[in-house]
Amino acid sequence: MKYKILIIIVLGTIFTSIIYFFTDKDNLNVLALGDGISTGMTYYRIEGYDYNEYLIEYLNENKKLEHYYKNFNEVDETATNLLAKINNNIENIDNKIKIKQAIKEADIITVALGMDELNNYAQKNNLGSTKLNGYLEKYKDVLKEIRKLNNKSIYIIGLYQTTYLNSNKVKKINEELKNLSKQYHLNYIDIEEITKHKDFFTSNKDYYLNYKGQKFIFDKIKDYLEQPTINIL
Repeated sequence: MKYKILIIIVLGTIFTSIIYFFTDKDNLNVLALGDGISTGMTYYRIEGYDYNEYLIEYLNENKKLEHYYKNFNEVDETATNLLAKINNNIENIDNKIKIKQAIKEADIITVALGMDELNNYAQKNNLGSTKLNGYLEKYKDVLKEIRKLNNKSIYIIGLYQTTYLNSNKVKKINEELKNLSKQYHLNYIDIEEITKHKDFFTSNKDYYLNYKGQKFIFDKIKDYLEQPTINIL
């Protein structure tokens, strides 16, 4: 009798493991970090549909989503502030999870920093090398901390030209972000060309994107996800 019970337990464990292998193991946790670009902030100062939500919709359609950890991102987020959030291990009230745990559990992390920080600064100050280098150093620290906790797919969203952020500065910043992406084995999402599409913006006086611009960023991320070596479907 004892042997029968033992066999039943072993078979049950194997069966459960097989079910887990073919179901839960393929489901993905997503974490969104960043500023107003990542929250879908618009010209009207109302948050619209953002690239993370397009990503969640895509994963849901393909039955690949496990959890979406949102609301760690916020409008006007800076690299310094995000680093403090990680170091202080803040808790997300909605998801009831601390940021370090969310980073550890995430299979996909998206990060967008710089558009709010640098444009806000440039509206009142000269955007010189001191500020730019300080931003990049803090951004590097953010990525370093994230990589300590997570060795999976991290997507870094590049910057694009605005009224306050000229093309030369954007190119230099993006080159540094590309270098950081190589250093920490991240996926860099190049969106410099987004300014060529006037229909991606509600107003030419504001750098926030409409749903078309957000979809453009998501499509760039999706191109990575559907590469043969990464394909999640």
